[in-house]
Amino acid sequence: MIPSHKLATNQSPVRVLGIDLGTTTSAVVEGIWDSSVGGPGPLRALEIPQPTPEGTFLDVFLPSVVAIANGKVWVGEGAKRLGARMAEWGLIKNQSFFAETKNEIGLRRTYPKAPEGFRSPTEIAAWILKTLLNAARTPDAPEAARVVVTVPASFQVHQRAETRRAAELAGLTVQGGDLLDEPIAAFLDYLLTYGEAKAWQLEEEQNLVVFDFGGGTCDVAVLTVAVGDGQLQASTRAVSRYHRLGGGDLDAAIVFEVLLPQICRNHPEANELLDYFTKKGYAEPALRGVAEALKISLCEEVDRLRALGAPLTRDTSVTLAIRHTFQVPGSPTLFSLHQPQLSLGEWEKLLGPFVERDLPMVVENEYRTVASIFCPVEDALGRAGLSREQVDLCLLAGGSSLIPQVRDALRAYFPRATFLRFPTAEATRLAVARGAAWHALALAQFGRGIVKQRAHEELALRTDNGLFPLVPAGASLPYPSTGHLRREGLLVPQTSLTEPLPLRVEVVRLRGGQQEFVHGGVWNLPPPVTAGTPLLVEYRLDENQVLNLTLRFSEAAEAPGYSCQVENPLTHVTNPSAERLELEEVEEQIRSGDAKGKEPSQLFERMADLAWKLGQKDKAFSTLSRLIRQKPTVSRLNSLAILAEEMGKITFAEKCHREALRLNPYSTTSRFNLALLLYHQQRYQEAQETLSPALMPVAEVPFWVLAAIIAKALGDTALFQQYLDRALERKGTVWVMTEWELGWLEQAAHLRGQWELVGTIQEVRRQRLRSAQPQAPAGYLPRLKDDWLA
Repeated sequence: MIPSHKLATNQSPVRVLGIDLGTTTSAVVEGIWDSSVGGPGPLRALEIPQPTPEGTFLDVFLPSVVAIANGKVWVGEGAKRLGARMAEWGLIKNQSFFAETKNEIGLRRTYPKAPEGFRSPTEIAAWILKTLLNAARTPDAPEAARVVVTVPASFQVHQRAETRRAAELAGLTVQGGDLLDEPIAAFLDYLLTYGEAKAWQLEEEQNLVVFDFGGGTCDVAVLTVAVGDGQLQASTRAVSRYHRLGGGDLDAAIVFEVLLPQICRNHPEANELLDYFTKKGYAEPALRGVAEALKISLCEEVDRLRALGAPLTRDTSVTLAIRHTFQVPGSPTLFSLHQPQLSLGEWEKLLGPFVERDLPMVVENEYRTVASIFCPVEDALGRAGLSREQVDLCLLAGGSSLIPQVRDALRAYFPRATFLRFPTAEATRLAVARGAAWHALALAQFGRGIVKQRAHEELALRTDNGLFPLVPAGASLPYPSTGHLRREGLLVPQTSLTEPLPLRVEVVRLRGGQQEFVHGGVWNLPPPVTAGTPLLVEYRLDENQVLNLTLRFSEAAEAPGYSCQVENPLTHVTNPSAERLELEEVEEQIRSGDAKGKEPSQLFERMADLAWKLGQKDKAFSTLSRLIRQKPTVSRLNSLAILAEEMGKITFAEKCHREALRLNPYSTTSRFNLALLLYHQQRYQEAQETLSPALMPVAEVPFWVLAAIIAKALGDTALFQQYLDRALERKGTVWVMTEWELGWLEQAAHLRGQWELVGTIQEVRRQRLRSAQPQAPAGYLPRLKDDWLA
């Protein structure tokens, strides 16, 4: 695979480094090419000195954690240990303690309360990289000729740019090709270290799934791979990155479902002292290490017993011979765990949703993600256009792929695939860094990498009479290999003498004869413009799958035209939901103090609302509670009461509703909400007495429907029919009703059997859904020249 038969450009020994800048753990691997012995020697993972309060810790793995305490910067194991005692050391998350910040790199996230040099994920990454590089710089070792840093395959342009900037802040010069996608790196290491004898099997294209389940992410990449001319030819077809699904979520499951309940049993006061903020900020960091140790120990025990052929039962368990303690700010209580234990029954119950295959779902709350590994697997396969039976190879990478039940589930899912596994846990965890080192050796020695990215599908521009090809299927990336392609063949489609002519620019990819939309935009051609005027297209698809495209008039090639940058036009990448992105943006505004003209209380209210919509109820509850302590309002009390009822806090919910009514006895909304709660509690008479003062002639539909079902529960049929009539009188305004009103009107229609009205309500919803979908840009598509059609 490394073309040692070709002339090397360096005759003296060449030293390189491969760095895995991981979400939870990082590593650096050294490679040396010595032409005098005919090629590369064995790769070596470097031990990293990591100061801790107990002394220097040496290990090949560096926890991706940074802390500032006692006037000192701690990176790695020392920072991780301090994180387990945050209250004791006075640490505050994203102010003096930073973990899993890689997920936030390139996403405009800042840490405004942190000291200078620690105020962005990029700067935190630089501290981690600096620690790795310092471990590699020893007096007797030559300077590295090349350093390759890995990134998730789903990283976009700005995320890759920020990774390069982090490297530069660490004193590392990043050259072209020095960022390598993690799935490619893992496969390279397997192929070069353990699979060269099987390389002949890749003379023909194979469909490869790299399942990289690490501590903080679950990356699933679908590639088409083959070996030719001494290089691995790879086409990345789809990437699905669930960056909030990783081994850390399994640890969190143990924390919140096993360890915290045990603490609450031992310390009844914990139920009052531990709200969302103290659980997330102090209890979880304190217990994560315990949870991880239990998880690893139990998985190793399962593998050991399986190897021996010994029976496994739900009572099979592991126990840590420790007494673990922690505190939270403002409380003298020392919470403790004595000899924490995890049984196989508890573990498999927690693990069940993560390996659910029949109904894979993602359920997020403010504490952790509960998601099936088959969510990203099926998402990536679907985007790649492959069935599970078409997968030839499946490589397991990342520490969490060592979980026996995960391996079992994947083997059952891919019936035809050959499974590729690293021989040891350490090899599995080092695979990405080792792959980076192999790649760096090839770059340093031969001026080209081992991997050659290819376009597996064709890219084209749509016109009104055909397709204008941009990148052919099978082309090596970058395309072209140097510079940009400048081509003619497109014409202005219409004449416009006085008004700008909107020219629609649409990039599509071709799959199985079908066109799939990739990018759309409009170039408003300045008047006067004549049909048939030639256009010039200039473009390049680089090795990171970024398409830079410009469209201009051929006779004015230097004049401004239409320009766009399209990321991953050939790779299907999963993106977060709009609500999650908005929540992250609001949280960033709160952290940075950049409220963009809004009052801080408005931002907190919006944060609570978004958290609630995303199922993060504890977070929303704690945020609303704090707002009410600052300034109680009817609106906040009503929201907190409804949320409390959803969470089963019925007594508290009723208390909030009554407090809202006390603040404003004329609030019909408060009366409605309290009446609804009382109805749900089957306190029908109280519900009717509460709602009656709000039943004015102008009352909205939901008030009359609620009054009707309360009357029905009380056995008053006449009043039930009367109130139902009042609700149905408003059906003429169905098209302007809110979703809240529509839901109650639909209930009234069902109660009266008015199925035509039910159909109308459903049509209103369908039309609203259609109008909310993104529309194709308006304008005229360019025309192809006649000789192109021929």
